Amino acid sequence: MLRSLPRALRAELLRTRRSAVARLPLLGLLVGGLSVFLPMVASGRRDAAVLLSWQGMYVTGMAAPLTALFYVLADRRERAARCGGTQWRAFSPAAQRAARVLVLAGLLGAFTALSFGMCWCAALIQGYAGAGAIPLAGLASWWGQVGVLCVFLLIGRSTGAVLPLLAAVTWQVVGLLAAESPSWWAVPPAWPVRLALTLLGTHANLVPFAPGEPIPHPWPALAACTLMNALALAAAVACDPRSQRRAPGRRHQTGNASAEILYSPGGSAARPTRWGLLRVPVLAARRRGGYPLLLATLSVLAYAAAVYPPFVVTGLTTFLVLPLGTAILPVTAWGGLAPAWRIAVLRRPGLRGAVTLWHLGMTWLVCLAAALGAVAAGESIGRAAARAVLWCATGTVLALLFLLLTVRFSPGAALGLGVVGAIVSLTLGGDVLASTPLWLLALPSWGESALDPGRFPLALALCAALAAVLLPLLGRAYRRHEAAA
Repeated sequence: MLRSLPRALRAELLRTRRSAVARLPLLGLLVGGLSVFLPMVASGRRDAAVLLSWQGMYVTGMAAPLTALFYVLADRRERAARCGGTQWRAFSPAAQRAARVLVLAGLLGAFTALSFGMCWCAALIQGYAGAGAIPLAGLASWWGQVGVLCVFLLIGRSTGAVLPLLAAVTWQVVGLLAAESPSWWAVPPAWPVRLALTLLGTHANLVPFAPGEPIPHPWPALAACTLMNALALAAAVACDPRSQRRAPGRRHQTGNASAEILYSPGGSAARPTRWGLLRVPVLAARRRGGYPLLLATLSVLAYAAAVYPPFVVTGLTTFLVLPLGTAILPVTAWGGLAPAWRIAVLRRPGLRGAVTLWHLGMTWLVCLAAALGAVAAGESIGRAAARAVLWCATGTVLALLFLLLTVRFSPGAALGLGVVGAIVSLTLGGDVLASTPLWLLALPSWGESALDPGRFPLALALCAALAAVLLPLLGRAYRRHEAAA
């Protein structure tokens, strides 16, 4: 394997160049920029510790989902290109897997460097005390995520792209809850979080350690992360769960076959109506696993409504389901339609509107179901109706935005922004900051923060204005994709 590794690295770098995963580290500029900007508005302190505490948004809420996204985009690229034919060549599979891990770990390091680097530069420019702790915290954050990346590589090779993202959310929540428990050493998801928190100087809720409070030593968590990195890296290189390899020249039928409905006898071609064209995204989402995900979401909301108070249902919908669900939704439908989009839309121009309407319809369905769940859990009908209106309004904006990003750029842009938006909204709209003007920046959280009579009409007006801007931009993105296809 070692002899083949240099060639495998060159090949992997060539594949990665100009791909969506190569641009994903630029998202670190957004995360770092938020960590620099928000303290200036929300805090009167001016030191490096404040920047580090806001950088904790990434450590405690975004790290695992964004790490999984690096794998998902790389896997999507390889599936589309059928691994460049290397599966059927005399090439070491172990070397290919090792090269994939090294390149993705390097890209993850670039993301971390941009994110923490912006905070470091801001601290140096403004002369903050303790600026040297920022790059050290960034290095610890990256080191803690290398093993996590390998874990998601192992999961995704057997299951596809959706399960690693769901597993990443679970991993992040479990790690955050267990990071400061006495038994943290028995919970691997807690190791990266605990390592980073000791260097950030904050608790898991991002409250800084009080003066004189004992700070946990980072060495036990560092040793645990190093052990996980070694074991996960060895497993990711050695294990190849994909036992079935397809011969070259044989097309793998994926969700893009949904466009065949346009040409099949008795299909939508016989009924060129908008409602008939809706069958196209419906079928595409079914073949891409969209409906099991929808049913799982509705089941979780129903369970929460039956067991927990109303604020659990509304909080899940506002801070998790809407920002992440509307980001995942275009991946399920558009991923199946994109390869055949140009020829399909030439025959049926109304397909553009049908696809947009399907995305909005799925979003509204979940919003209305969540409102009914809130009523069943004990919330008043009037307040639940107000939430439903806000959820549908913000959901419309988010669905249009993420569909635009998916069509114009890639699913990675939508998924990455969805993860960042969910955590920022939870930070700005879920606590005392919701009472400040910062609530305007957290659009996904308006279902909680804009219920006040003074904010409600403003939120609806802003959503209407944003939707009016996004709709023509989405139409241009459709046509640009058709021209480039």
